[in-house]
Amino acid sequence: MTDIWHSLLANLALVSILVVAWDLVADFTGRLSRRMQSLLLGMVMCVGAIISMATALSVSGFVVDLRAAFIAAAAFFGGWPAMLIATVGSIVYRVHLGGQGAGAGVMGILITAIVGIAWHHIVAARSRTMYDIFGLGVTVALAGLITLLVIPAQAVTGLVQQSTFPSLVFRFLSTIIIGVLLDRQQRRRELLMSNMTYRAMVRELPDCLNIKDVDGRFIAANPATAEMVRAASVDDLIGKTDFDFYPREVAERFRQDEMGALEAGQTLRIDQPALFPDGRQGWLYTLKAPFRDEAGKIVGVITYNRDITEQKRTAQLKNDFISTVSHELRTPLTSIRGSLGLIAAGVAGELPPKAANLVNIAHTNSERLVLLINDILDMEKIESGVITFKIKQMPVRQVLEQAIAASSNYMADSRIRIVLIDDAPRAEANIDPDRLHQVMANLLSNAIKFSHADGTVTVKFQRHDHDMLRISVMDQGAGIPEAFRGRIFGKFEQADASSTRKIGGTGLGLSIVKAITEKLGAAVSFETEEGKGTSFHVDLAEVRRHHPRPYPPPHLTRKPDGRLRVLICEDETDVAAVIAALLDAEGFSSDVAPDIATAKALLRSREYVALTLDIKLAGESGIKLFHDIRASPVNSDISVIVISAVADEARRSLNGSAVGIVDWLEKPVDSKRLHAALAKILAGRTEQRPKILHVEDDEGVLAVMSEGLGSGVSITSAKTLKDAREAIARHLFDLVILDIALPDGSGLDLLADLPLETGVIVFSAAELDQKLGDRVQAIMTKTRASEIDVAKLVRSMLVSPRTQPAAHAKE
Repeated sequence: MTDIWHSLLANLALVSILVVAWDLVADFTGRLSRRMQSLLLGMVMCVGAIISMATALSVSGFVVDLRAAFIAAAAFFGGWPAMLIATVGSIVYRVHLGGQGAGAGVMGILITAIVGIAWHHIVAARSRTMYDIFGLGVTVALAGLITLLVIPAQAVTGLVQQSTFPSLVFRFLSTIIIGVLLDRQQRRRELLMSNMTYRAMVRELPDCLNIKDVDGRFIAANPATAEMVRAASVDDLIGKTDFDFYPREVAERFRQDEMGALEAGQTLRIDQPALFPDGRQGWLYTLKAPFRDEAGKIVGVITYNRDITEQKRTAQLKNDFISTVSHELRTPLTSIRGSLGLIAAGVAGELPPKAANLVNIAHTNSERLVLLINDILDMEKIESGVITFKIKQMPVRQVLEQAIAASSNYMADSRIRIVLIDDAPRAEANIDPDRLHQVMANLLSNAIKFSHADGTVTVKFQRHDHDMLRISVMDQGAGIPEAFRGRIFGKFEQADASSTRKIGGTGLGLSIVKAITEKLGAAVSFETEEGKGTSFHVDLAEVRRHHPRPYPPPHLTRKPDGRLRVLICEDETDVAAVIAALLDAEGFSSDVAPDIATAKALLRSREYVALTLDIKLAGESGIKLFHDIRASPVNSDISVIVISAVADEARRSLNGSAVGIVDWLEKPVDSKRLHAALAKILAGRTEQRPKILHVEDDEGVLAVMSEGLGSGVSITSAKTLKDAREAIARHLFDLVILDIALPDGSGLDLLADLPLETGVIVFSAAELDQKLGDRVQAIMTKTRASEIDVAKLVRSMLVSPRTQPAAHAKE
């Protein structure tokens, strides 16, 4: 027993020495291919197995050694090539030794090889762990017991008594030792190769990469960093700070950025101006991230700098190009589309059938071109982050109705019906109505394009899940192919490239829909089945409005008497009585509304020629009442006389939106001025046409706008700022239609020259950010709105008693 233990212990020492020796030379094999490394490992393990057998103790003709550990390790770490070499070599040598245990020895070698290669494949699909090495050791030790089945019965008893237990113990230990040493060796080599790779990457990286400690001292850097700070070498950087290389104010800025990353414990990204080593001014993209030790403690900051000067220049060029395209394409396209639309509508008289068909073709294709330009510019604005959103709580249905009305003429030849199903009446959400309209327009145009002729597109509005609203646009088309569904929201994507020519489109519509819905805090999804159609869903959160208690029915203060009636909006009883008396003396009948609710109710129930308005009405805003009246379908054209203690302040706040306000009277009421205002109202019923100044340098737009407005208005044209200023100095205009880009400056410069009472509509190729709303009543973009759209808006803004006959003449 003692001899067996000594022999196996010596074998174990041999195993350790051989593996350590292999560990010393294995690093030199790193340049060899993986197959050559496996073959070399198999040869070394074969040598170890042979030496183990050659130096082992023989018991009754059976060699008791640790060859199994070498064979199993060769298969486990080297795979099939290593296993074959170690197995064949060991079998050949064991047969050479001979003895009655040769057969059992060969079988033991084969069993061990099978165990090793099995474990190799088990761990091939995942990372190797110490538990795998332990399992290999246990399996190799137990596999030795199988050989007892082929040993002659007369030899088993003695062999088991003398060697089985020590053999199992040392087979396990030797396998563990070899496994651990080879595993550590492979991991060290992998780490070395990884470090070499990362060092090469960092060294050759053209961008600056460095690490500083918490005090701002460089502890690691790449050559690009040394070049950037004009240091002689990387070694010259180590231990120094930015203050050693930059002016103090620049170094202080860098240090503040680093402290921000250190204190916040988060990554900071900054675009900042920089002076490069070659003396040129440019831009750097800088990333600063906390550098943590193994315990997670922040011990420094990692800085990455990349020269983005060219990207900034390219972005500016792209913006300039888009600006040029926006103006140079939109202005002529607006004229072309507007002219063709008017001709197609019969403004120029009835056309011969062939000519009418050609005009319709040109008009349809001009619309397609307009959509293409708008989609491209919209996508660019979304990607650059300059698109603006004006979120407000409002009913969703009215946006859906407007989008359906705007889409009803799209591909009219297909005779597609659009049906609205409202299962969530009066439901409201926080939305930007213009952007949601854009989403619906894209979804509807998409549904119409892919619907069969005489088909139906259904828009369904319903509550979905908890506190969510769902807008669904459903068509009965061919559905979306399976292969295309994963990229349907991508840019310039078409399920079938040939469909672009057949039905038009840029492939940007759904991409724009997805981008806008995400900005609105909503989500877009779809359901489709080939041959049965597609449904696109927009889900957004419902917002419930707290409705105030209803007002009691209004009290009519006077009975109808056949005279022209004036509504007195005044909450002070004495002042209302004075105004009523003055009106009575002038031959007018009157009613009194002490609050906004009563005023609205009276306006709905009676016809008034004018109203007097107190700006502060029962603690509520008279200005709000004024805007509500103008937006109301009933009595929206009523003339207004402001009678208030703060008339001048109200005049400034209403600015150009005060269309239809006849005069502004301070309290106490001046009866002469009231008489003059009433005279204006009476005279205005037969007064001349409204005067409009159209400031535009494009002849086509001027001509189309003039035709669109018709003969019911008086239009003065001005092509330059100078001409416009001269016209404003000579005449008082009711409304100004204003282009921005003029030959001698910006049209916005005219705003300071216009009286506050004059309304302003901006109609330009430039897309403004709606920041002019306190002085400009509407901003309309060429190609997004036509001259016809502007004409409709002009009519709605000019509706008042003095322009009513002309307005009717235009319709």
